[in-house]
Amino acid sequence: MPYNTPILFLVFNRPDTTQVVFDRIREVQPTRLYIAADAPRAGRKDEIQRCNEVKEIVSKVDWPCEVKHLYRDKNLGCKIAISSAISWFFEQEEQGVILEDDCLPDLSFFPFCEELLVRYMDDVRIGHIGGNCFLPNVVKDDLSYDFCSITHIWGWATWRRVWQNMDVNFPFWESYKARRKFLFCNKWEEIYFSSFIPDALRHRHGLNPWGVFYYFMLRTQHQLSIYPSVNLVTNIGLGDPNATHTTKSTHKLFVPSSPIQFPLKHPEYIMCNREIDKKAIRNNFFSYKRLVRYLLEM
Repeated sequence: MPYNTPILFLVFNRPDTTQVVFDRIREVQPTRLYIAADAPRAGRKDEIQRCNEVKEIVSKVDWPCEVKHLYRDKNLGCKIAISSAISWFFEQEEQGVILEDDCLPDLSFFPFCEELLVRYMDDVRIGHIGGNCFLPNVVKDDLSYDFCSITHIWGWATWRRVWQNMDVNFPFWESYKARRKFLFCNKWEEIYFSSFIPDALRHRHGLNPWGVFYYFMLRTQHQLSIYPSVNLVTNIGLGDPNATHTTKSTHKLFVPSSPIQFPLKHPEYIMCNREIDKKAIRNNFFSYKRLVRYLLEM
């Protein structure tokens, strides 16, 4: 049966992982597929060939499907290329699934997203449907998912109503200095991101992210993320030398995907599960070296 929820597929220079994820997309046969690709970086001749190979892979849509492309002529970098591609997607769609070229979903991820996109379409308390669960058994009472303020972007879904608030320049940070502390769940998170956000805004240490600003945009809007009870998406690009951010240091986040069971069991109340927030913050985000550096500079 065709998949009626639109999918945005973000690709760049990794033919191997792109092929695997594209084959998974082919299995569900979306009726609308958006494909966005940044251009090769200047001075990297080998990247031209790899980017062309990627475009050749994603050109082979052999099922009934409306396909739209956004192929850049000049390299924009991760931050602008991805965020602007998502904006392009939501200029044309009210809701949808976003996958990058190294994020391999279990097949159950797709109906999971579709059902919840419909269920919470008009519920402004919900901002994000995640595909990642790095904390086994943290979702209790045999629920299929719970709510939290932690946002993972290795396979996810959202709505235009949410993305319209996104600004990769994150003006809140400078405009509301006295209110910054309200962004954070606890002191650990405040210490970490009070260092990371300025670095990211100024592109220090090679940082050029967009996801951290999406993460905190949801906080400024008081919107919760959906956290599945099992991991539905595996990052198959960890350790890839061509990866931008998923380097060997993130291998602890390599978690095999598992199918989620249907029918979904929904939470009775929409409340933030603070256990997810607490455990995710301590287990997944903090770099000890960054924390020590920040403390020494205080």
